[in-house]
Amino acid sequence: MLKRPLAILISLLLAALCSTPASMASPAESTPVSEDSGTSSDQPAIPPAASLPTEFDGVPLPMATSGDATIELVEKLLPSNFRRNRCSSHVVYTDSDWESLTQIRNVLTRSWIEYRNFCRRMDVVVPRPDEKLVCIVFNDHDDFLEFARKTEGDSAILEHAGGYFSPRYDWIVFYEPQHHQTAEQAHAQLQGQWKMIEQERSEIFLDELTAEEAQRIQSRWDWQDEQLKNAQENIEIWIEGQRTTVAVHESIHQFTHVCHTWPGKDQWPVWLHEGLATSFETKDANRGFGPDQLDMERDYQFINCLDQDQLMSLREFLGRDNYGDESRETLSVLYPQSYGLLTWLYEYRQSDLAKFLKRLSAPPSEDGEDDPVVLFEEVFGNIDTLEKRWHSTEGRDWRTRRH
Repeated sequence: MLKRPLAILISLLLAALCSTPASMASPAESTPVSEDSGTSSDQPAIPPAASLPTEFDGVPLPMATSGDATIELVEKLLPSNFRRNRCSSHVVYTDSDWESLTQIRNVLTRSWIEYRNFCRRMDVVVPRPDEKLVCIVFNDHDDFLEFARKTEGDSAILEHAGGYFSPRYDWIVFYEPQHHQTAEQAHAQLQGQWKMIEQERSEIFLDELTAEEAQRIQSRWDWQDEQLKNAQENIEIWIEGQRTTVAVHESIHQFTHVCHTWPGKDQWPVWLHEGLATSFETKDANRGFGPDQLDMERDYQFINCLDQDQLMSLREFLGRDNYGDESRETLSVLYPQSYGLLTWLYEYRQSDLAKFLKRLSAPPSEDGEDDPVVLFEEVFGNIDTLEKRWHSTEGRDWRTRRH
């Protein structure tokens, strides 16, 4: 069964909690609130060079950096309260707590392992980065946005992003999901409901009631406490899952660009970049993940777009060169469609996908074709025919059987 968004589940729980007065209700069986996976992380389109910021609070910004130069730059830009910590693949800078840092280090290490496994299945060599990669984690969302705008310029997509990868500086940046709007709204709802319950209880004196009536009310209160505890625990589960999802998504962008696995990755269309990153998304980095391990929420989003006839025609979709100026409504289709296409190709046309990646990543002088749409059709066949086959396969519900 596909999971509902956290905000909906919390709302349903709170509606149940306040559906009857505490003095009149009796306890009932209840299923704990399920976790949610929240909104996706996004890779913002970097503005043209002419509009890129050239200084950050008096610190000159180079046009681009990588490796040790990126580490030197970030240490000039970040406040002194940011801690620096290393894992096998990254240097992590954060002003968040130790629990968050520990989880992120583990996720980045696991992402590197799963990325290498995918590349081996695609029959390509995965060079290890010559130097540590940089990951920056802000505790506060506003600080995240300010840093992004001061280093990358204004981008509409940043308002909707949980994080981003910067091709300019080769770093990944995101913020703590406990400050995500979804989590804050859920916390506010719970706090408001608890205040209502406390107010109701303050007006009831159990010692003035009959033993039977007092027991019935106390049982109701115990049930309410358990449901609020379940809701609080599931908000924390959502936060941990979102933290993992964003770190995985952005690190896959980073590995793709920095590790020289795909020499021609700058020729990749945006659907391929985002399809690969979304196909690795997971809530639990301690289990295997990647295109061979479908993500339940991404499947839900994609199938919903398909059922609602919201997907773009495949030919138009393949020809898009960026997502940076799109509305949130359009992005809510483009990302699931990227995920749906990449995972379907991996499942049913894996050898052709490997061939496509190799040809697309080769210099045009070697391959002879630099138009990704033309190349796609050369490798996979007629686009319109493929689209019909793809949608027909999705109609047989193969994704649900994989969960």
